[in-house]
Amino acid sequence: MRQIFAIISFAMLIVACGGEQKKNEKAQDKAGSVAATNTEAQAACEEASEVNGITISGDLAWLKEEYAPLFEGGNAEVTLRIDKDRQVTAALDDNWSFSAEIEALEGEIITIALGKENIERLISEGNDMHITTDADGTISVEGSTLYDKMVKYENEASAKVEAIYTATSEEEMEQLYEEFMDYMYNFILENCDNRLSLFALSTYMGFGGDADKGAELFAKIDKKFAHLDAYKAMSNTMIGADIVDLRLPNTEGEIVSVADICKSGKWVLVDFWATWCGPCRGEIPHLVDAYAKFAPKGFEIYGVSFDRNGTEEKWKSFIDENGMAWVNVWGTGEDGSWAAGEAYGVNGIPANFLYSPDGKLVAKNLRGEDVDRILSENIK
Repeated sequence: MRQIFAIISFAMLIVACGGEQKKNEKAQDKAGSVAATNTEAQAACEEASEVNGITISGDLAWLKEEYAPLFEGGNAEVTLRIDKDRQVTAALDDNWSFSAEIEALEGEIITIALGKENIERLISEGNDMHITTDADGTISVEGSTLYDKMVKYENEASAKVEAIYTATSEEEMEQLYEEFMDYMYNFILENCDNRLSLFALSTYMGFGGDADKGAELFAKIDKKFAHLDAYKAMSNTMIGADIVDLRLPNTEGEIVSVADICKSGKWVLVDFWATWCGPCRGEIPHLVDAYAKFAPKGFEIYGVSFDRNGTEEKWKSFIDENGMAWVNVWGTGEDGSWAAGEAYGVNGIPANFLYSPDGKLVAKNLRGEDVDRILSENIK
């Protein structure tokens, strides 16, 4: 019997820990196929490099009563964030309508926010879009072929996960899990020509999807999305991919390169965690045991902390108190972001990636005794 409950619980915990930072699996041990070749991805990236100028407009009147207090003493405005690195603001008129000119590549996510509250997400499709709502509050997006499909997918996937999580027997959970994974697999196949495939594949792999099937699905996704950070991160974390270097300060303030550790002939576990993350703390005893057993045989852990700025001393004390004798580095950016994990597609913690001495990704999101098991199979 597959441990479906453990997989689902792990996926839920990733979401929970990701949300905690916002407020401020099974083992994949099949080496082999990797994503699209660098030349294919580069060619597609160059082809998609032209930025499209589009207009995003809408009527947010249904939100005025709830959100108007955010702008007391100032002019009401809406913020449009294009992926993570760009944003545009636009004034809201007396009827809370707006119009904004933005530049976005196909597939980039446009998040519409009022103050610090995210209101809606759109996917750039290279054309103008207009948001409206009907009398019962149902949102429509004129000019988008993907909005309705995205909402339907999110609702269906959430309902299927909830059904798995509330199953009353292991047999029922097993059946619902298999149905969910089949649903995800087919959805990805049907949407390889649009951005939703990347959303869905990330979920598929996060819920224990087979590594070989994941690589197969990723290879089918249109290379026109190779310019997106989400595509690059997925390519970086397919089993068999090359290690992504990180150069971060350790507890002594010295910069340590994870690629250099790997080049020295060691197995390396790149582990993203934080002291405030309960599931992360739960994994530490397993890592301590694995490190004591395999460090003398050529194993290293590169622990990347996403603790909050200003808590560095607490982080160092925690490391000492818990016998974490491996390489520990600080990954939180000056702005509090998790930028150190972007190339690995880290949206929640714990998250880890195991590399062989030749710098190839062998397994990821290992839990419990998985690290010990895989190292035992490979280090004699």
